[in-house]
Amino acid sequence: MLKVYAISDLLALAPDYIPYYVGTFENTEDPDVEWAHRHSFFSLVWFTIGTGSYVIDFEEYEIKPNRVFFVSPKQIHNWDYSDNCRGFILTIDRVLGEELNLNYRFPYLDIHGRSKDILAKVFPDLIENFQSQRDIIIDIKYIYRLCERFSELNQCKQYSTNPHIIAFKKLVTEKETQNQSIESYANALQLTLAELNAICKKYLGTTAKQYVLDIKLTEAKRFLLYSDQHVSEIAFQLGFEDSSYFSRFFKKKTTLSPSDFLKKYRKQ
Repeated sequence: MLKVYAISDLLALAPDYIPYYVGTFENTEDPDVEWAHRHSFFSLVWFTIGTGSYVIDFEEYEIKPNRVFFVSPKQIHNWDYSDNCRGFILTIDRVLGEELNLNYRFPYLDIHGRSKDILAKVFPDLIENFQSQRDIIIDIKYIYRLCERFSELNQCKQYSTNPHIIAFKKLVTEKETQNQSIESYANALQLTLAELNAICKKYLGTTAKQYVLDIKLTEAKRFLLYSDQHVSEIAFQLGFEDSSYFSRFFKKKTTLSPSDFLKKYRKQ
């Protein structure tokens, strides 16, 4: 099974409950972890200097100056970065993160100009408050709200803070391995199916059904690579009653059958 790391594991601390951690990238020790892993917490990493690649749920993104990466619990990831990388790291325990509604599914945000100047002032204060053992929950909320505002200014659809979209994403995340109909999501949000699809097309650029299928595809890849379950078991867990249909769906989306996907990506 895929290794899941808590904040205390990565910081080599006692296994007590650690609600958050903040520090500079260069002064935070890079722990010895398994290739490709999951965290039990939310993380935000802002690279101010450096190059490399950051793999999040099988998608590779370039590390470059003033790019902020966001990773949620359960997402599979790994990185390969240059020795000169500098920046800031913020981690928040899953329970606290969910209380703060940090359940975002976008991989990164590029910042510049005034946005960069604001973050450059906020993070040193955040680190000072953390090291002084002050409560930084308000500061964390402020950091994420700033990132939301930056994304709105950049008109990034995938970073939408529309309340219906945030609620929809949260519902899908909670029920991604259950056979939920799109109508049930719409009902839970007190929307009609047409209204939900219209909102998804506006803010996500796709239909509600397609978004749910994309989430299930990512989870299928996770199960295939990092569990011992048979394809039929995975199909059923993801809400596909017919494993043959699941295999056809998987191949249509990836151009590979589940078995061919395993041969290509499973680490030997």
